[in-house]
Amino acid sequence: MSLDKRFPQKRAYITGAASGLGLAIARRLAAKGWRLLISDINEKRLAQADIELRELGADTRQVLFDVTNYSAQEEAAALLMERWGGVDMVFNNAGIATAGAIDELSLEDWRRTIDIDLWSVIYGCKIFVPILKSQGGGYIVNTASSAGTLAGPGMAAYNVAKAGVVSLSETLKTELSKDNIGVSVVCPTVFVTSLGDTMTGERKMEDNLIRQLEKSKVTADDIVDDIMRSIDKNRLYVITQPDARWGWRIKRFFPELYTKIIAYFYRNEKWIYSR
Repeated sequence: MSLDKRFPQKRAYITGAASGLGLAIARRLAAKGWRLLISDINEKRLAQADIELRELGADTRQVLFDVTNYSAQEEAAALLMERWGGVDMVFNNAGIATAGAIDELSLEDWRRTIDIDLWSVIYGCKIFVPILKSQGGGYIVNTASSAGTLAGPGMAAYNVAKAGVVSLSETLKTELSKDNIGVSVVCPTVFVTSLGDTMTGERKMEDNLIRQLEKSKVTADDIVDDIMRSIDKNRLYVITQPDARWGWRIKRFFPELYTKIIAYFYRNEKWIYSR
């Protein structure tokens, strides 16, 4: 069943919608005439995204807020209910990137990363699950990262936050199965995005990660293609890139071997994000 037939009222909530993956998701839905509540912390980019999405055919409402503010997300949900009577799809997408080993990151780096990358997703799920239940169903897409499944070195805070998003999504997949609520978790490696703009942490690792983002041939639209296929098939894991899929399989079935291999590459400065 197509997305439009599955959700004929076409109502979606997207955080981090002013750039990167969030904007790519919004564009895809806008082209199909969806009604979108888009949020971001960057006022200028949000206003530009709103104009673009309206030109594509969407009925949009933009809300400027920090996703770590629970009350602000509650107010966004209330606006959705008031304006459109509910929501069909929730995209908990906002996030930042943080690079550095545990002894290189400050506690403030840790708090900021976990607040934005994990707590904001928890907030979104906590607020919208009761709404989705009350209306008889819907869909939640949480943006994590392959960092949450592969736990590569030099990205401690980011790995922990994204692993939390993966675990939360796995839990919700089973908890909400009886409520006609689908759940997917997006776990890409590097792709062309503005995530580098938010990067904090150890300088060398940060620079290397940004270079990898810039070199990637995978675009946000490629990730959106896979997200839409996963929603159509009610598939939990959205792991687009082959290296992420193979790494995850090896780690699941041969965890000790995986750890030894990654440690070898890291010690010898052959780890992709250390070069």
